[in-house]
Amino acid sequence: MAHAHDITATPAARAAVVSRRSRLSAHVSPIVGGAGRLWQQFEANPEATFHQSRAWVEAWAGGTGTALSVVTLELEGQPLAILPLEIIRRRGLKIARFAGTAFSNANTGLLPESLTGARAEIQPSELAAALSRASLGADIVLFDKMPPHIANQAPFASLPRVLHQNPSFQLPLSTDFNAVLAQINGKRRRKKFRVSQRRLEALGGYRHIIGEDDEQALRLLEVFLKQKPVRLAAQGLPNVFADPGVRAFLARLAMARDRQGRPALELHGIELTGGDNSGEILAVAGLTIKDGHVTCQFGSINEEIAPDASAGELLFYHMIERASAGGEQVFDFGVGDQPYKRSWCSVRTDLLDCYVPLTVKGRLAAPAITGMIRLKRKIKTSPMLHRTAAWLRGLTVRRQNKPADA
Repeated sequence: MAHAHDITATPAARAAVVSRRSRLSAHVSPIVGGAGRLWQQFEANPEATFHQSRAWVEAWAGGTGTALSVVTLELEGQPLAILPLEIIRRRGLKIARFAGTAFSNANTGLLPESLTGARAEIQPSELAAALSRASLGADIVLFDKMPPHIANQAPFASLPRVLHQNPSFQLPLSTDFNAVLAQINGKRRRKKFRVSQRRLEALGGYRHIIGEDDEQALRLLEVFLKQKPVRLAAQGLPNVFADPGVRAFLARLAMARDRQGRPALELHGIELTGGDNSGEILAVAGLTIKDGHVTCQFGSINEEIAPDASAGELLFYHMIERASAGGEQVFDFGVGDQPYKRSWCSVRTDLLDCYVPLTVKGRLAAPAITGMIRLKRKIKTSPMLHRTAAWLRGLTVRRQNKPADA
């Protein structure tokens, strides 16, 4: 693991840092528009994730009221990166992180498509000095959930890092859907698909619906926001979607459209079309699509109606088949290790959390922050520790949800 240099070590080291400082500069703006056309140019880089898109960042800021610190970095006068950040306070510590990262699946920042490697070697002390001179106002910057190939590019390549607590999972796509399924036992997958279809046909039939207008998109989103808390409570997890700002953020994404009329957040569902439960939506998922990369941002199921029909699996089958036929390159199930993701995916990506302290307080806090990340990863990868943590978390959630007069 790389470590930040001690810029107070020797006169020679201090001189080297001073000579490098002039190469790198930073500017901080409270608005996305402060980066101007550069944002549009960098966002066009296929390696940039949707989570640093203008649509995502503006929906997050507008829906939650979060203040932005949009950092533009320049190396020797040439644009190097745009970093849309937010600053949160934790126990007196000011942590800068990617805007909306609490709900993102991977972060890259916004980088140019090409940069000379030799010129792009940025030391942690250089980046820290540039951000401090720009008055970022944070004690430490945490660039979390970064794909390894991005973490190894400037301005992140020399930063200290730790493995993120959760991996993410992907399924490569091609226009040959049989070849896609062949990666994950296609015969078994098609059999499960037919079983789900037959069970829903026995209830009167179903259809795969897509929120192609605001009304339908918001309808599907509302169903998700009703279904998901039930599932989270059953798992002993808090409802992370309860905050009105988070709901407003998702609604803004669902209604945002690009120039071609494509929604920023594409809502999908499985709806019953007949029988006693006609019109009921059994499963919902939200997708974002950028440069051939489809990411499932969230999903939910109704476990009361036809639980044996596996409506969530059925919905994934339809969405992946549609993405494959549409020429998309990968279906990303996002961060988090769950059995259903492993069953669908042939690729696992271990993400990285890079960080750079800006103040003495940040340097003192860094070991505790990285230690907590490592502890969470250890718990999540140990079945025994994970069960114990889930039990304790469930007790806490049930206690918080217990009525006051109970």
